[in-house]
Amino acid sequence: MKLIHIRKNLLVLSCLMGTLNVFGQSKQINLWNGEVPGAIANANYKQQVDSANSWMTFITKPLLEMYPAPSETANGTAVIICPGGGYSGLAIAHEGKEVARWLNSLGITAFVLKYRLPNDAVMIDKAIGPLQDGQQAVRLVRSNAKAWGINPAKIGIMGFSAGGHLAATVSTHFKEKASAITDTTSLRPDFSILIYPVISMQENITHKGSKVNLLGENPAAERVNYFSNELQVNDQTPPAFLVHSMDDKAVPVQNSVAYALAMEKKNVACELHIYQSGGHGYGLAHSKNTESLWPEACRKWMEMRGYIKEQGAEKGIVDQTAKPGPDDKPAFNNPPMGFRDKRDNISHGTVSSVQYNSKTLAQSREMLVYTPPGYSPAKRYPVIYLLHGLNSGNGQWPYWVGANNIIDNLISEGKMKPMIIVFPNGNTNVTVNNPKPDEHEERKGGYKGYGISFQNDLLHEIIPFIESHYSVYTDRKHRALAGLSMGGGQSLNIGLAHINTFAYVGGFSSAPNTNQFGGLSNVKLLPDLSAAKHKLKILWLACGSKDGLFSVSQRVHQYLKSQGIPHVWHVDANAHDDKEWANNLYLFVQHIFK
Repeated sequence: MKLIHIRKNLLVLSCLMGTLNVFGQSKQINLWNGEVPGAIANANYKQQVDSANSWMTFITKPLLEMYPAPSETANGTAVIICPGGGYSGLAIAHEGKEVARWLNSLGITAFVLKYRLPNDAVMIDKAIGPLQDGQQAVRLVRSNAKAWGINPAKIGIMGFSAGGHLAATVSTHFKEKASAITDTTSLRPDFSILIYPVISMQENITHKGSKVNLLGENPAAERVNYFSNELQVNDQTPPAFLVHSMDDKAVPVQNSVAYALAMEKKNVACELHIYQSGGHGYGLAHSKNTESLWPEACRKWMEMRGYIKEQGAEKGIVDQTAKPGPDDKPAFNNPPMGFRDKRDNISHGTVSSVQYNSKTLAQSREMLVYTPPGYSPAKRYPVIYLLHGLNSGNGQWPYWVGANNIIDNLISEGKMKPMIIVFPNGNTNVTVNNPKPDEHEERKGGYKGYGISFQNDLLHEIIPFIESHYSVYTDRKHRALAGLSMGGGQSLNIGLAHINTFAYVGGFSSAPNTNQFGGLSNVKLLPDLSAAKHKLKILWLACGSKDGLFSVSQRVHQYLKSQGIPHVWHVDANAHDDKEWANNLYLFVQHIFK
């Protein structure tokens, strides 16, 4: 196998980075193709733009300004940006256009929303106007997703200050259509990013100017509560990333805290960053203080939730000479459309963060655990351990691939029995006290944290912890181990060396860490051929034909076939991506624990 080494990887990376400063031209899109709902004609009310301060006011014709991601790096995610301005203007430059360029650098197509500002002179109901524009923006982007190269399940909304209030309102009121349009397009954003947002209209924490501009001087209590978004969070509210500063004198930090606590109460994923300084209105925060870290924290959050691609060295280790042969074909049909969408009309399991004390590593570590709908200590459940890829984390399976949604949907359809899923962190260098090891040092060290130390942690700490804290079966016939990419190699290495522990083993797009056949190790993959033939209930091997790591799985398959080891060999047309891993999880879990 020919490996592209790190030096060559860096050259490829340099070329890639060179594309990040080359953006397509933005284009203006009329938000309403025809009459603007609730509008009152007023010839004296004309849009104004203060170019010196990049401040826009008196908007009567709302627009979306589209900034397409560079074709070389586009990943299908889109974000609608709502600039702030206290509902009296729009800070269109540093909370709009500049943010769009930053999102473009991450492969995200950005839309700056120039929404109407509430004013009785031009609106029948000024409080509803911005929400109508926000919902219409989501509708337009989702309905045109295919034409614009966007994944309709990866559309987020982002807002600054009062724009954050609009983004949060769209995120909590998506079931209540503010306009008369009756199409079936979902108005729910898939995620929200709220930067020093106005969240509440409650007198003790609101931003007075935003409240008066939106609701008037003496609004009814019902209206105040309706537009206090911390009171409108439910279990369908999209995941959120929030940023605020303690010294914000314009919009109190309690706004973000209240929203985060409401999300936590409803068990909705939320990440809140509170910085010591920064004040208000800093946009991408080009200071030297800690608030300047928020764009990188946001990038990592989007990466971990699967909205942008992970940054990992293993993607550069490819064998472009590998070609599928006659034996390399699909074993099953692709899953049906929508198989990993979160469905509103079914029961959902719970993904919880769990800490455990690893005596093997002398460290406190963290894992995620999925318990199925209706989990009861009075019953016992089988367990599948799912391992993630290089430089990713235990959130890759639930937050990127959508593993919990896949399982929820299959259980609701009666296609599988309830099970517990454990998402460990497959890198033992990641601990509670060291959540983000230096990737450069990890590479220099040969990624040893993914090796024998993780095997020991899994076998001697993680599995015993799960079996002592959850109501599960404790025999091998009710244990499965599978993984994607680096985790696929780990699953094959550990599972095939410990057949007495796991009856079901799966490797999806397995990486070069795969023993004997990955190119990085001479360790025997299958120490006991007889046990593999007679004791393994399912050995699942899968890879997409467009995957640069295809030859790793191909060689494992050829060896298993030559030794007469029963196994599934599933080759479809995907690449090294979340679609491949979601498809195989969907298929794999329907064949285990029978």
